Amino acid sequence: MTVYKPKGKPHFHYDFQFRGRRFHGSTGCDTKRAAEAFERRERQRAALPDLQRPPISLDQACSLYQDHAELLSSWPTIKYLLASLVAGLGGGKLLSEITQRELQIFFARRRDGRSSASVNREIENARSVWRRAHGTKYDIGEMPDWKQLRLKVPAMPPRELELVEEDKLLLAMRNDVADAVDFLLKSGWRRGEVLGLCWAGVSIPRKVATTRIKGGDIVTRPLTTALVEIISRQPQCVDEEGKLIPYVFTYLCQKSRGARRKGKRYPLTATALRKPFHEAREAAGIDSFRIHDLRHTRGTRIVRATGSLAAAKEALKHKRIETTLRYAHVLDDDVRNALEASESRHSPDQPAKLSKKA
Repeated sequence: MTVYKPKGKPHFHYDFQFRGRRFHGSTGCDTKRAAEAFERRERQRAALPDLQRPPISLDQACSLYQDHAELLSSWPTIKYLLASLVAGLGGGKLLSEITQRELQIFFARRRDGRSSASVNREIENARSVWRRAHGTKYDIGEMPDWKQLRLKVPAMPPRELELVEEDKLLLAMRNDVADAVDFLLKSGWRRGEVLGLCWAGVSIPRKVATTRIKGGDIVTRPLTTALVEIISRQPQCVDEEGKLIPYVFTYLCQKSRGARRKGKRYPLTATALRKPFHEAREAAGIDSFRIHDLRHTRGTRIVRATGSLAAAKEALKHKRIETTLRYAHVLDDDVRNALEASESRHSPDQPAKLSKKA
C-alpha cells in the first residue's frame, strides 16, 4: 500500500501509478485502515474501464463548453476568456492535473490592470468549463475550490446618471464607441445584448430588433426613433477575408496586436469597451459609475415617467417582478412629493380662512 500522512496534514494521502498514469491525492481519512480501503477503491476504479471516467484536456473542455456558450449574447467575451484560460494554463493539460495552486497563480496574474469584479467573471467562466466537463462524465479530478479563488469586491449600489453628466460623458466618449454607449443608455438593454446585436436581427422599417437576452432566450424588442437612428448610422464593415461583420456595433482598433491591425474595425466587445468608457468617465469627472448603471438609469427614468413597474419590467426584460422592484424608490419619491404638495397652504384644495371682521 502507498498511503502516507504528510507532515502537518490531518488526512492520509495516496499515490500510485497504473498504466503510466499517476493517481494521487487526499483520502479524506484520518486513520490508516480507512485510507488503505480508500486506496483499494481508487485502484479498482483505475483498473476497470467501466468505472473510470475518460480524461479531458483543457482545450477539449473549452470546446465542450463552447457548444453551450456560443448561443449566449455574451459569447464574444466568453470566447476571449476561454482563449486566455487556454494560453495561461496550457490547452493540452488534463483538467484532472490542474491544481488549485496553478489556478491561484493564473488568476493572480490576471489581476494586472483588471478590477476584482473582472477577475471574478473570469473565475466564474472557468468554473463553468469545469462543471460542464464534470456533468458530461469526464474525469476532472478534484473539483477546484472556486469560492476560495474569488476576490473581494466592495459593494457599490447602482446609481442614476444625471442629465448634465450624460452630456459630459457622451461628449468625452471616443467617437467609435459613443453610439454603443448611447444605445446602452437609451435602450436599457444589458451590455451583452447590445454588443451581440446583429444586422440580421434588425428591421429598420418595422422598428424592431431580435436579440438574445440573458439565459439564451430570443426576443423581439421595439426600437424607438432614437435607437433606429443610432443603428442606421453604424458602418457595415468587412473582416480580413472580405466577409461582412455580422455585428451592428464595431470599433476602430487603436493599436496593432496579434491578428488585429490599427485602424481596422472589429466587433465591439466588453473588453474593447472597458478602456474608452473608463477614460471618458474620468474626463467627464463622473465618480462611482459603471457601464451597468446605464441600464439602471434607463429603468429609473421609465418608472419615473410612467409610474409603472410593469412597463419597466418588460422594457428591461426582467424575468421576475421582484428584480424590477429595485426601482420602486422612484415611486416613493413621487408619493413623498405629493404629500409635501398637499401640505402646502397654496394647495387649491386648501379652504380659504375666513377673515375676521374689523
